[in-house]
Amino acid sequence: MRRAALIVAGLYLATTGHVGSKNVFFTGQAGPYPVSVVVRPPDVVPGLAEISVRIPGGEGEVEQVTVRPARWDAAPEGGAPPPDPAQPVPGDAELYSAELWLMTVGAYRIEVAVEGSRGAGMASVPVTSVMLGVRDLPPVLGGVLLFLGILLLAGAVSIAGAAVRESRLNPDEAVQTTHRRWGWLAMACAAAILLTGAYWGNAWWDAVDRDVRSGIFERLAVEGAVIRDSGAPVLELRMTDPSWLGRTWSRLVPDHGKLMHMFVIGAPDMDAFAHVHPVPVDSATFRVPWPDLPPGEYRIYGDIVDESGFAQTVVDTVLVDPAMLAERESDSMLAADPDDSSWRGAPALLSGRGATTPLPDGSTLHWLGATELSVDEETVLSFRVQDPAGEAAILEPYMGMISHAAVTRDDGSVFVHLHPAGTISMGSLSVLAPEMQSMGEGGAPVAVANDAAAGGDPNDPASTGQVEFPYAFPQPGEYTIWVQVKRAGRVLTGAFQAQVTE
Repeated sequence: MRRAALIVAGLYLATTGHVGSKNVFFTGQAGPYPVSVVVRPPDVVPGLAEISVRIPGGEGEVEQVTVRPARWDAAPEGGAPPPDPAQPVPGDAELYSAELWLMTVGAYRIEVAVEGSRGAGMASVPVTSVMLGVRDLPPVLGGVLLFLGILLLAGAVSIAGAAVRESRLNPDEAVQTTHRRWGWLAMACAAAILLTGAYWGNAWWDAVDRDVRSGIFERLAVEGAVIRDSGAPVLELRMTDPSWLGRTWSRLVPDHGKLMHMFVIGAPDMDAFAHVHPVPVDSATFRVPWPDLPPGEYRIYGDIVDESGFAQTVVDTVLVDPAMLAERESDSMLAADPDDSSWRGAPALLSGRGATTPLPDGSTLHWLGATELSVDEETVLSFRVQDPAGEAAILEPYMGMISHAAVTRDDGSVFVHLHPAGTISMGSLSVLAPEMQSMGEGGAPVAVANDAAAGGDPNDPASTGQVEFPYAFPQPGEYTIWVQVKRAGRVLTGAFQAQVTE
């Protein structure tokens, strides 16, 4: 098995349950106001997170927008700082911005409150605060500070010698040899004391630095493999991280009703994809029947959510031997999850509006987004599903959402699991802001899907067949985008390949 040598340096850029894509995107409702929120977490903790809040159609109606960070373990009353006002951005009447201090690592919710002529409303955006590194002192500045420190030390030693040598002399009295000897002794003692203090101060600083660096985020170590289970091929993911081993229970909470969402992606050609849901067989091992994919090398990404609301993605690679799939002796004892799905083929080249790709039931998936995609540019990945007759397809809820999408850079350095509500983890939201679950996920997509399936409002996305995902690509390069919808009880997957420029 070739290890994820893999998922390159960009692997450690994540601050949420994603890979190489640290910013958090949310689209939903703050009471009567539609909001789009982008949170750019800091790389170091404590650090300032940048918050952007867009309120479409709010010009002249919004009186105040505030934002507040609340840790997952904050007391219900008085456990979070007072809210900070978000300031209007000149030149854009719908956009507000603010900066918030995230003081510790862990799971937070950013409370976005809007007040205006329509009343008041609030949205909660889950954010995983992690420390990605320590900012080292620039060498030039370090040299300057070292020189000043030596100068200060020399000055203190000189002052100590002068004080002992000359402080008791009468006016016009000459310094004698005895005075000089006492002065030199005082300087030696002062130098010894100050150097000892500097040594212990440096040792203290090194201990603090080691402690801080030990808090730098590292993904849970895992090992993936395809094994035999009752003669059938099974994908197994075992937690090998020391922080996980030794537990007799799992601290995970469900996300969309699943303890793990795993994405299996063929490398390097992006010609195979599966969205599956492993189940725990013990406290450190997850298994799922191998999906209908050919032998080869695969990157695997497993989204999990801790009971604190902390979301992350575990990553590995597996190499599937043809013999493992060819010699099926019997069916696995593991029951297949009805929400598991797989796809094989070639992604359609996303060259502009009008790009399409066929879906397995004869319907088609159409790209409606921007013709050019750029790094760090907020955009909406927009698609429409048309049935075989060319009409707008009626979509059914798929794990509570109207659609799911997965985006990966073709070298594996970026991976993100998207919903119409954005990049937020619904498992994190259920822990950090359970009251928001009654609204549905990111603006009630559940209600939309159910109403549409029953012949509801023709303007609802589920009736128009249109799905959208807010996002911004973090790096230039080639990306593959998989979009998943559900029709007539069947999960359908389409794929596009896009080029993202600087």
